[in-house]
Amino acid sequence: MTAVNPFSPEARAGSSVRALTGALWPRRVPPAHTSLSPQALVRAAWTELTRYSDSRASLEQLLRTRYEAEGVLLMDSGTHALERALRLAAHFLGGPVTVALPAYTCFDVATAAAGAGVRIALYDVNPNTLAPDLDSLEKSLAAGARVAVVTPLYGIPVDWDAIERCASPHGALVIEDAAQGHGSSWRQRSLGSWGRLSVLSFGRGKGWTGGCGGALLARSGISVAPEGVHLDGRLDTSAAQATAAFLRAVGQWVFSRPNLFALAAALPGLHVGETPYHDPVPARGLPSLAAALLDSSVMLCDREGEVRRANAALLLADIMAVPTGKGSPLGLVPPPPNATAGYLRLPLRLAGGLEGFVHTGRAQQLGAARSYPSTLAGLPAVRDRINAADTNRRWPGADQVVQELVTLPTHSLVTPSDRSELLRLLGVRQEQREASNLE
Repeated sequence: MTAVNPFSPEARAGSSVRALTGALWPRRVPPAHTSLSPQALVRAAWTELTRYSDSRASLEQLLRTRYEAEGVLLMDSGTHALERALRLAAHFLGGPVTVALPAYTCFDVATAAAGAGVRIALYDVNPNTLAPDLDSLEKSLAAGARVAVVTPLYGIPVDWDAIERCASPHGALVIEDAAQGHGSSWRQRSLGSWGRLSVLSFGRGKGWTGGCGGALLARSGISVAPEGVHLDGRLDTSAAQATAAFLRAVGQWVFSRPNLFALAAALPGLHVGETPYHDPVPARGLPSLAAALLDSSVMLCDREGEVRRANAALLLADIMAVPTGKGSPLGLVPPPPNATAGYLRLPLRLAGGLEGFVHTGRAQQLGAARSYPSTLAGLPAVRDRINAADTNRRWPGADQVVQELVTLPTHSLVTPSDRSELLRLLGVRQEQREASNLE
C-alpha cells in the first residue's frame, strides 16, 4: 500500500527546512498535527487588518450550519466552553448540580468542572471502545448526578442513542465534549452536533485551530446566553490576546515539521508531550483574528482530516492482516456502527503501554505517545470535589486504559517509512504483512 501524503503545503515548504535543519536536529514526528499554511495565516492577518467585517460573525454562521446549532458562543478555549456549558446546564436544570465525568479523559475536563464550581461524580469507561461504561454511568446518574459529560476521544465516535437512553430516565442533561471530534461523524452527522449542549476546541492538535479558541453550541431551546442571567467569565478580548494566539499559530506551523519538532519538544516552557493539570483561569472571548484564521483554514483542515482517516485505514489494514490465530495481539479500538472516526490519533491498547514497543525511544521519535497518565480520580482538584460515595470506588476500565493505551500519528507529516517502522516496532513484521497480503 502507498502512504497518503497530501496536497500538503507543509511538504512543499518543508523541503528547504529539512535541508537546513536535517543535520542539526534529529527528526521527530509530532503525535498530532493541525494543518496550517502561510496562505491561511496571511489571509487571516489581512482580513483582520482591513476589518471589512468581524470574522466572528461568519464563523458563528459556519458553526451553526456545520453542527446544526441554534446558538453559538465563541470563547478563548475549549476548556472555557465546557466550563460555560456546565454553568449553563446548572442554570437550565435549576440549582447546584453534580456532574458525571468519565474517569479517563483529558485533564482539561476536570479544569472546566473545577472552574464551574460543580460537584463531581466519576463513571468508568469501556477499555475496548473508550466510550462510557453504560452500567457505571447509570449508577452515577441514579446516585444523583444531573449532568453527564461524554468525551469521544481521538475522534472515535460513541453511540449517542445509547447514551441518551441511559440518561433519559433520570432526566439528566448530557453535554457532548467534541473537542477531539474534528473530521468524525456518527450517522452522517458531525461530532459536535448531537448534544443539547456541545463543545468544540480549536487548540493546537485538535484538527482545526485559530491559535486558540473553543465554541459552545446549544440546541433544543437552550440559550447560550439566557437573558438577565450572569454566568461568570469575561467574554471580552484584547489585542495582546489576539497577537499571542496568532504567534502561537505561526509557531505551530513552523515547529510542527519533524525536523524542527525535536527542537520544540526540547524547550521546557512549551510542555510538549506533557499532560499537566491546569488550574482554572478567567474565561474570555475568541479574538476576531483567531476567528479569521479558523475561517481561512477550514478547507485545508478538512482535507487534512481526510488524510488522517486514510492513513489510519492503512495502519489498521496492516495490523489486522497479520495472522495471529486468536486475533490481533493489539487492542484495537473500533468505532460503533454507522460511524466515521476522525482519528486525530490512532489509539491502540498495548500490553505495557509504550514499553510494549520493541524500542520505546524510537517509537516516540516516530510520533507514538502515551495516554493520559492517570485517571481523573488521581487529580487533587477532582478529589476535592468528588462525591463521598465515590471516594473509595475503583474504575477498572479507566485504570486499564491508563496502563495500556498508546496512540500512533495519522497526519500528513507521517511518511511511508515512518508507518512501516512503527509497525515493525509493534512487532508487525514486513514478511508477515506480505504473506498475509498473498493469502
